Amino acid sequence: MRKRTKVIIGILGSIGTIIVLVVATVGVATTLYARQLDRDVDQLFTQSNATAEPAVVTGADLATLPPPVQRWLRWAQVVGKPVPQTVRLRQDGQFKASENGAWMDFGAEQYYTTDPPGFVWTVSMRMMPLVTIHGRDKYIDGTGDIEMKALSLATVAHERGGGLDQGAMLRYLGEIIWFPAGAIGPHIVWSPIDADHARATMTYQGTTAEAVFTFDAEGRPLDVSADRYNDAKKANIPWSGRSQEFGELGGMRVPVAGDGVWHYEHGDDVYIQWHITRIETDVAKRF
Repeated sequence: MRKRTKVIIGILGSIGTIIVLVVATVGVATTLYARQLDRDVDQLFTQSNATAEPAVVTGADLATLPPPVQRWLRWAQVVGKPVPQTVRLRQDGQFKASENGAWMDFGAEQYYTTDPPGFVWTVSMRMMPLVTIHGRDKYIDGTGDIEMKALSLATVAHERGGGLDQGAMLRYLGEIIWFPAGAIGPHIVWSPIDADHARATMTYQGTTAEAVFTFDAEGRPLDVSADRYNDAKKANIPWSGRSQEFGELGGMRVPVAGDGVWHYEHGDDVYIQWHITRIETDVAKRF
C-alpha cells in the first residue's frame, strides 16, 4: 500500500511540475509577444509625419467634396477641429476566423496614423476556456500583415503582402468612420454617385482601392462596400461594413456598433460584430 501511495504521489508531483512549466512557458511567451506588439505600434507612430500644430478642418475643406460626404462630416462635428494625426481606440465584440467557424469573444486595441496612412490592430480572442489567441493585423508602409498565435506560442495564421495590401487598405478606408476628418487625407479622392452615396478612391505605395459609402439623410455613415481581398478565398470578394448604432466618442459623432460581412455567391457571412468603447486622437502611445 505504501509503495502504491508513493507511486501516486510521484505521478501527481510530475503532473504538477508539468502544469507549472506549461503555465510559466505561456506566461513568458505572452510577455514576449506583448513586447513585439508594442514594437509594431512604436514603428507605426515613429513614421508618422505628425506636426506640432495639426491642420484644422474648415468649411473650405468640405466645399469640394460630394454633398453626402459634406453632410457626413458636418454631422460628425469635425469642422473647426484638428485633423487627427494619430488615433487610438478600444473595441470588443465577437469574431469568426472562418466561414463555418465558431464565434469567439474578443477585445482589441487599434492605432492609426493619417499621414502616412496606417494601422495596428492588436487583439485577444477566447477560442475555448483555456485557449486564447493573441495577434495583430497591421498596415504599415502600404503592406498588409496578419499574425495570430494560440497562447502567444503557436502561430495559427501569418500572411504578409500580396493581396493583403489591398485588403488592409480597404480596412483602413472603411474605418475612417471612426476618425471622420481622415476623409480629407491626401491619399483619398472622393467622387459623387447620388444624394446618399459617394465613392472613395485611395492610392498609396502603388496600390489603389475603391469603396462606396452610403449615408442617411442626417449624414450618418450606414455602410461601406467594396470588392475586398479575402485571404481564405485568395480573391477579391464583395464585402461591406455596416453601422448599426451611433454615439459620441472623442468629441466626434461616430458609429459605435456594427458588423462586417462577406457577400459570397451562396449567401452572406457575417464574420465580425464590433462595438467601439473609446476613441482618443493625437495620443501617440499604447493604452
